[in-house]
Amino acid sequence: MDIQTQQFKLKETFNVAAAGYDNPALRFFVHAADRLADSMAFTGSEHILDVACGTGAVSLACAERLGQGRVTGVDLSECMLEKARAKAAHRQFDNVSFQCADLDSMDFGGEAFDGACCGFGVFFLPDMEAAIRIIAGHVRPGGAIGITSFTGKVMEPMSTAFIDRIREYGVDIPPLSWKRLDEVAKHRALYASTGIDQVTTQAVQVGYDLTGFGEWWDILWFSAFRGLLNQLSESELARFKQEHQTEIERFATDGRIGLNVEVLVSVGHKPQAG
Repeated sequence: MDIQTQQFKLKETFNVAAAGYDNPALRFFVHAADRLADSMAFTGSEHILDVACGTGAVSLACAERLGQGRVTGVDLSECMLEKARAKAAHRQFDNVSFQCADLDSMDFGGEAFDGACCGFGVFFLPDMEAAIRIIAGHVRPGGAIGITSFTGKVMEPMSTAFIDRIREYGVDIPPLSWKRLDEVAKHRALYASTGIDQVTTQAVQVGYDLTGFGEWWDILWFSAFRGLLNQLSESELARFKQEHQTEIERFATDGRIGLNVEVLVSVGHKPQAG
């Protein structure tokens, strides 16, 4: 699959998922965004770029901490951005704006930002090193560049049960993108390869108990997993959901299902000039 086709499929997946991306079942995105924004150690007056901002979780977390600063969020999904703009307006944040663009088409006139973030986005990009270099190219020397990703334990054992079940329906399972950055060593190697230094990485748990299978289904339906479910026919989807519910409910205790969402948060700095 060429890069343009990959980008189109990714855009379509998130355009579809946007309607429920802020569903309470997916609140780990908000928790992780808070951790990333805190790790950036803002002074309060920075102008921050948020790449692959989605519905604005990281952008809004940063804006909340930037009393005299501002945030520019960028994403290729206009449907996601509509949600982000609505949330910013609801919270009456006037220090955040959003633009529809992919990584290659961003044009801010050089090193226009004091720092940059990318929450759960880098691992979707075909060339992660090139992506970090492009992001760093928009940041002033000394500026912080922060990213988040999932660890290999994320959503286990339910995620493995999901993959094993949907594979039985003949669905093609591509390499899971997030596994490209699921270890501290992979974060460190990515930053080192792009010349970003002073890197700190921490593993944080942002999981919680789900109230039942319904919330687990919301996570599948309103996330990148949706791309796999969309390959099923209507009748297959109904049968899959029933079968999957039976196996997921085996993990429940007193009607609740523990959701393990371990996240890696890394922040490095663009070297000073000279």
